[in-house]
Amino acid sequence: MKELKVHIYKFDNIKVFLMILVIIAHTLINSYGDKGMEYIRFICLCYTMPLFTFISGYLSKKEQSLKKNCIRLLLPCIIFTIINDLVQEWVNPNYIFSWKQPGFAMWYLWVLFVYRIALPYLIRIKYILLFSFLLSWFVGFIPFVGANYSLSRLCCFLPYFLLGYTIANEDVFSRYKNEIFQKLNLVGYLVLIFIFIGWFIIITFRPGLTFATAFNDGYSGNINGLMLRIALQFTIVLTGYCILKVFPNKETFYTKYGKRTLYVYLLHGLVVLPFAYIVFPSFGVATFIGKILMILVPTLCCIFLFSETVYKYMSFLFGQK
Repeated sequence: MKELKVHIYKFDNIKVFLMILVIIAHTLINSYGDKGMEYIRFICLCYTMPLFTFISGYLSKKEQSLKKNCIRLLLPCIIFTIINDLVQEWVNPNYIFSWKQPGFAMWYLWVLFVYRIALPYLIRIKYILLFSFLLSWFVGFIPFVGANYSLSRLCCFLPYFLLGYTIANEDVFSRYKNEIFQKLNLVGYLVLIFIFIGWFIIITFRPGLTFATAFNDGYSGNINGLMLRIALQFTIVLTGYCILKVFPNKETFYTKYGKRTLYVYLLHGLVVLPFAYIVFPSFGVATFIGKILMILVPTLCCIFLFSETVYKYMSFLFGQK
């Protein structure tokens, strides 16, 4: 008998929130060296892509179709890598094209494609979840594991994908599976507040640490880099756990937009890149009102990407119902 598919509204709800945070973070792509920008980027990016990856792992099936994953993930990745590279060549005079790196934000589709195809083989390995965390620590010492082919991200986001799959499918994790569907209590909210306050203090005295959340580079044999990565992973897991519990597992007015986030992710670069490089100055030299507008305007423009019209058009282009 075919197993009935149970729709999880919680994940749709949280994906809308995460997608908006990604858009906000990317409005600041042309802004570096400003502490205010670093605080915003940390709030937006610390747990966002790891949590997207966790949800993808949770919803992934043991058996994977190569054809389906090529159509849904690899093909859009290739098409929008080309499109986004052309846009960046146009808006950013300092942009350097590299065929070894997926285009703007497309790394996520690439790593998700690899995870899905490799999943049936990975889950045969005993203690694979533990090994994935160890791998994410070890690769930071390997010089050639970096942005090229998104190798660093392939290794560093794998634990979150496997964690999602494991919690969804392994009985030993059933307690945590049940807990993420419970409401966050006062202690949980206090934990979130103290986590962000702690990192804000660290960023104030050690500017630049925010960019370690991208997991795009190694640490060149520096043990402090390893400690930072472990601290970030601990923060990501704890913060992600709390954020999961914040959102309701019921249909809301914004639930329907959750299934549209992939197409919003594909298209948002076409909006935020021109605003970031042409329309607005960098965050560090903008006025206070300018800083608000450079985040608010492109984010509001991207809201249209959640529309039914865009969703139907993109679904038609990629042959999905």
